[in-house]
Amino acid sequence: MRTALLLVLLVAGGVVWAQGLPEPKGGQAVYVVKPGDTLWDITQRFYDNPLLWPRLWELNPYIDDPNRIFPGDLITLKRPVATAQAPQLPVVKLTPAARQRSVEAPPALPPVFYLSTGGREGFVSPDEWEHMGTVLSSEPPKILLGEGDRIYINVGSADGVRPGDEFTIFRTSKRLHHPHTGRKVGYKVAVIGEARVETVLGKRLSAAVITESYREITRGARVRPREAFVKEVIMKGGTQRVDGVVIDSMQGVEFAGRGDVIYVDLGSEDGLRSGTVLSVYKYPRSAYDPDIDDTVTIPGAYLGRVIALDVGTEFATCFVLESNRQIEKGDVVAVDLEL
Repeated sequence: MRTALLLVLLVAGGVVWAQGLPEPKGGQAVYVVKPGDTLWDITQRFYDNPLLWPRLWELNPYIDDPNRIFPGDLITLKRPVATAQAPQLPVVKLTPAARQRSVEAPPALPPVFYLSTGGREGFVSPDEWEHMGTVLSSEPPKILLGEGDRIYINVGSADGVRPGDEFTIFRTSKRLHHPHTGRKVGYKVAVIGEARVETVLGKRLSAAVITESYREITRGARVRPREAFVKEVIMKGGTQRVDGVVIDSMQGVEFAGRGDVIYVDLGSEDGLRSGTVLSVYKYPRSAYDPDIDDTVTIPGAYLGRVIALDVGTEFATCFVLESNRQIEKGDVVAVDLEL
């Protein structure tokens, strides 16, 4: 009996592997992994068949081990839909003698993209993000804090705080510098959690509980009234040709790729909106031509595409939708006018 059941499962698995993935429920394109999730559970939820998990794994090649996915991971649920349009890299605004660049044609993407990570991607602020208070300690005292831990913050009745008030927990990095000009451009803000006040203990003291933890939280982290971050973005073309550069990544690593978060020096004052799609290119470089005894410009090669999530006045937080090469600080980003 056991052998027969195993044979049926193997045959069924072979069939779904050959058939590929159907359209996920609700047309959702991306799913954010929650605690306790497995690929088996996710395929059951979106395709009504847990045996489809190998296909889902194939669709997300950045997952090294299908038994190890983590809260916050972004799982692609459906393949891109091809379109006929391909954007071109417009004028590079950072060079003294800006001119049109020829680039490789990027592939097409689906018209709609959903994301629900609620601010944990962080952002770049032109100034230090103003804080209202600080995490002073916890009960019991510990170095690393997470979801469910009780903390004490130095805000209270003098600040108008009441039980039930919610706060965003964050840290601000040292000032960032532009990859090409070296000028100071802003501060990287890491949103690391959320907290809710349980008891107001005095004019400058309240007890709270951490309701969400995106990274390790330690004493000294800042708090301010909870922000309403973007929960869902719809992919759209830009309204005007504009380009900028990658100034950093969420993790602060040298290279970024598909599924990572980067920050660019374009914002609402440049016409960006939440959902605007941008193509990423290598920054044009010079090479010496011995036949003419002069330098020539090597055009920027296409690297991938990103979508703007949180858009400030001067900077935007972007999620890397796809990449065929590593993306790094200083690479050019260009708004796609058509999808």
